[in-house]
Amino acid sequence: MTSTSLQQIINPNRLLYEGSNLPEVVFEFSAEIIPKIISEITLAQKFVRIAMFQIHNHEVFNALSQKAKQGIKIEILTLPYDSIDDDVRSEVEQDFEELRKQGVILYFNQWNVGNPERTTTATNRWYSFHGKFIVTDKSAIVLSANLIKNQELDVAVIFRNDEQKIKEFNEQYDRLLNLFINNDEGFDGSIHRKILEIQGGQDCGVFDLPKGADGRHKEHWIQHYPTDLCPSDIVAEEKLYLTPFDCRARDFIYSLIEDGEYVYLSTESFTDEDFSAFLSNIATNKKIPIKVLTEPKSMDFTDRINSMLRDLLSRDIDVRTTGQDLHAKLLVTDKILVVSSINLNRINLGFKKSEKYWRENTETLVGIKNPELIQYAKAEYDRIFESSTSVKEKLIEKLQNMAKDILSGTYGLRSTEETKKLFARFVLKEEIDLRKLFVKLGSLAKELLDKNNERTVNKQHLVSALILYYLTERKQDFDQLKEKLDGIGEGSDLAVILAELEENGLIEKENDYYKINLTALSP
Repeated sequence: MTSTSLQQIINPNRLLYEGSNLPEVVFEFSAEIIPKIISEITLAQKFVRIAMFQIHNHEVFNALSQKAKQGIKIEILTLPYDSIDDDVRSEVEQDFEELRKQGVILYFNQWNVGNPERTTTATNRWYSFHGKFIVTDKSAIVLSANLIKNQELDVAVIFRNDEQKIKEFNEQYDRLLNLFINNDEGFDGSIHRKILEIQGGQDCGVFDLPKGADGRHKEHWIQHYPTDLCPSDIVAEEKLYLTPFDCRARDFIYSLIEDGEYVYLSTESFTDEDFSAFLSNIATNKKIPIKVLTEPKSMDFTDRINSMLRDLLSRDIDVRTTGQDLHAKLLVTDKILVVSSINLNRINLGFKKSEKYWRENTETLVGIKNPELIQYAKAEYDRIFESSTSVKEKLIEKLQNMAKDILSGTYGLRSTEETKKLFARFVLKEEIDLRKLFVKLGSLAKELLDKNNERTVNKQHLVSALILYYLTERKQDFDQLKEKLDGIGEGSDLAVILAELEENGLIEKENDYYKINLTALSP
């Protein structure tokens, strides 16, 4: 789809007018995604095809049942019943079986990728399909939402009456069936054969069952994919991608962020340290606005998330959390809008196991380059972002217990809630400022090396960077600088270093005081 093919970009809250056959694209960022999806299902006249990680919502089942009774062909690709939470599994299984009786075709993707031992949220299996898209004869829909009972803050793009997009989504649906469902040499799907063909008929341990996995999954387990199946360096197009088979999600998203003049991200879960470091480096080196909406919680990586969030905040990345259950997976830059199923976690983004292998869930994403839709999505994001709470407040809440332990447990003192919060706020500021100090010193060291066309930081470079750092605070004389460096720069000749900095034009001497030459340093 090209931007010129969009005849109309509409407000998703507007009523759909009857009899319209104009192609239109709808962007929705709200907690009302599922009612919109039900409306699209209701409009179908020939077929409905759903590829969805989880379906629990009874109203969705009712809508599908009504269409099945009308003779509409319905296909659903999802995960096996044992992936469903225990508290709703029996009810959901019954809903699915009622649909089956009405002629609905059910496909259960049983393939696992990776190792479920890495998380407490999966036991004995890790079903790898996490994508979410729907196609009918009237619309093609990509979304971050699962069709579950809870109303979550989610995102969707709906292409209505767009024959090209409907054809494209149908082709990707068929591709999923061919990869994971249709019988191929005795296996479900062609994925087993494709891997063997790449590896010259040798499985090389790729199909080994990991420790602790249930033996019944033996015929549906892949440790990781040969890299030849997972292309990298893909130029972004306006299409539905199945990752990692059309692109590696991590590499693709990295390239889009690197190309942006601003970056707006939304993710339910953010635990990947490599992505956090990448984002921090972009913020530092490009100095572009970066905003992140996320939920600062994880069953597995609480300490990791706390550290990552402090790093992001120290790079002036604005991280906030909403008062609603956030599930939206969204990227907006000045050049592209991406709606996907991809959380910022290691298995969702994918990662290299070795030079030969890549591990990643099967995810879905759509990129759109239409400037009007990008601006609309940006405005919707800003609307939600401005009403959200800085993640600093969540981190302060965690630190309040530490403040209580110090005041009460160590010193036997009672304290008010206001006092504990003030204590925690001060500690968090100091923690973030300390990380900012590391970044600043690194920046100054790089500045020194760039001027001399060097790449290795030595002791003299670091002492020079410290001098520049102290002088950015205020001008100081020789004795003051020597006192600050006491215990740090032993063995360094301060007079020689100062002379070299002055010779390079980085500092100036005014009477007995040294001061920074701001014009000689990068802003």
